Amino acid sequence: MFKKKPNIKPSAPLRSSDRRKIANQLIQDFNLTSDGGSAEVTALRNRLLPENCLSAKFTTTAGPDLATVAGTVYVGVHPEESGGKGEQRPLWVRAGDEEMFPTVYTLWKNPTLLPLLHTHSPVFEKLQTGADLMVPGLIGPPFPAGAKKGELVGIATSESPTVAMAVGVCDVDVCGLSKVVGERGRAVRIVHWVGDEIFNYGGHPGFVPESVEMPVAVGDVDVEEAAEELGGVSLEGYDGEEKEKEKGKGKMEEGGEEIRELNTKEIDDAFRSATLYGLHQYFETGEFTNVELPISSSQFISTLVLPFLPPASHFPPHNLLQTSVHPSLNIKKTSHKNAAKFFKQLEKDQLIKTKTRNGGEVVVIDINWDHPEAKTFKSYKLPEAPKDDKKGPDASAAGGGGLVKVVELYRPNGKAVHIFSAVGAGTKDYYTPAEVKAIITKYLEQESLTNPQNKRLVRLDPTLSALLDDRNAADAEPLRTGQIKRDTLGEKLIKACSPYYIVHKPGTTTDPDAKPKAGAAPKIQILLEKRQGKKTVTRVSGVEPFGIDPRAMAEELQKTCAGSASVALLNGCSPRNPVMEVTVQGPQKKAVEEYLAKRGVGARFVWVKDTTGGKK
Repeated sequence: MFKKKPNIKPSAPLRSSDRRKIANQLIQDFNLTSDGGSAEVTALRNRLLPENCLSAKFTTTAGPDLATVAGTVYVGVHPEESGGKGEQRPLWVRAGDEEMFPTVYTLWKNPTLLPLLHTHSPVFEKLQTGADLMVPGLIGPPFPAGAKKGELVGIATSESPTVAMAVGVCDVDVCGLSKVVGERGRAVRIVHWVGDEIFNYGGHPGFVPESVEMPVAVGDVDVEEAAEELGGVSLEGYDGEEKEKEKGKGKMEEGGEEIRELNTKEIDDAFRSATLYGLHQYFETGEFTNVELPISSSQFISTLVLPFLPPASHFPPHNLLQTSVHPSLNIKKTSHKNAAKFFKQLEKDQLIKTKTRNGGEVVVIDINWDHPEAKTFKSYKLPEAPKDDKKGPDASAAGGGGLVKVVELYRPNGKAVHIFSAVGAGTKDYYTPAEVKAIITKYLEQESLTNPQNKRLVRLDPTLSALLDDRNAADAEPLRTGQIKRDTLGEKLIKACSPYYIVHKPGTTTDPDAKPKAGAAPKIQILLEKRQGKKTVTRVSGVEPFGIDPRAMAEELQKTCAGSASVALLNGCSPRNPVMEVTVQGPQKKAVEEYLAKRGVGARFVWVKDTTGGKK
């Protein structure tokens, strides 16, 4: 309906009495109730239709015969956005004789307002061209009970299963479909989607959230479980195959008997034990020297927790044939309910130290490898890998040369040469960071420099002392005491080496004879700046060394960010070595970083500068 820009008349303030009347009607139409008093009813009205809303008349065309449709769009700002002073967003639309329908902006603030159906990302791209959702394009069954013929529904993708990306009206009783493969016909008539002209109202489209918190069920389908079933990326899960098993409570595994559902205490204990096991294992094997801090919360869980969760046989009745991880072990089923609260408990237990960065990202800044419980932890048998271990959805991309691979290498130089020579390592060879850290570990063992009472500390000899700088305050104390933390020496040795790098571009094979280039690996620059007053743009340059086509990048970001994107020659670059710059409308730092990460370019190869004064 809004593929083409509608003719919208100037907006006018909506009278308070009209706003309350419309909001009350919406509460009635969508069967919304509140058990609280008038204050909660007022809050509910404000969530649906905030105060100081505007309304504007519009005309557009719809249908194959391009019939003229007249209607009204209601625009407003939710109070929690910049104190109610953010961008005006279209919240509701009434078109022709149809009932009012919410925009995706409203659904992101009221995620349980409509039943949510799911489709695959390639199908959604078709919806963005104005197509309707056909039955084979649905993911399911089961489907929400509210997805009946003539009812409004939201549409989300399997990649972001909690984020409504379109709104439509069911053409059939979707809730009654027993299968979709091989079926024909239209399932949902789409009336609005991310990227249409209503979404872009005012010329400043909003940013699509990565996820939307949905604490309750929508229809008969629990959204959190649906998110797992649909393959949404989540650090709370273990793997897609185990999540599928979890849904079938009471299903049998290879052991031939039902797997008992664990209680909350058992799940809490399992996650804590897995963490202790991970710390114990990494410390005993020396792998802890390869853990570079700070580490993201998702990386901590995927590295030090999930691989150490116990199998189903670990729990009563101890069926030894049930060798895969217990299907109840999901962090959402702990008493913590989410990873953030789980980390708070670990910090309270003095196992880790965390820091919350701007934007709410939790990172682990220190790990207590020497914790008494971790040191004395008694290991248990770990789950066995499935016999028909299937590759994940990204396996083909990762293995088929579709990703960038940046190899950082180091060559001993100056003070570092003595350590490499002492352990018999070649001083003209190139080493990865992990190999450099392994050499320092070998040197410590060879020279017996580890403190026997505290393995985290090592004694400084003249060779190690040469790696430290007495002008640096952080190095002055170790030089004075003659002891230093073991996990810092790896970085000291790396800094004493000369950096080199190799970039394996997408579609190229890893050549073992490739000659490393001197210097640090190149970095992609992301610059956020203001233009023409309040308008923010995101400029990206330096992607060519990583095998990324700037034009292809601009095209994909244009779809992802639902805004304009352009490519031009970087100002000031040499004509002999031209560098292209991608400019995207809006503050799109996160979208750009995600695009780069999917192609194998990690955060350490990205340089970000925000000159807008906003959160970085």
